[in-house]
Amino acid sequence: MDDGDLWTPRELAKFLGYTESTVCRMVSQSPEKLPPRVATLARPRWLPEVVREWARMESTETYVRRGRPRDR
Repeated sequence: MDDGDLWTPRELAKFLGYTESTVCRMVSQSPEKLPPRVATLARPRWLPEVVREWARMESTETYVRRGRPRDR
């Protein structure tokens, strides 16, 4: 596997609909909100098929509202 087979933060951001700076911030501040990345590399990179599967699984999960209830 060479580096050309992996997604950069820019490519991941485009796929997820985020900005590149948001992805870079999330890598360091809240990596659990991003798909699993290739751990053996110094710079964050993602396998496209892992990202697609993660996105598919995330879209099928039921959203649970957290926090205090609000009046509508």
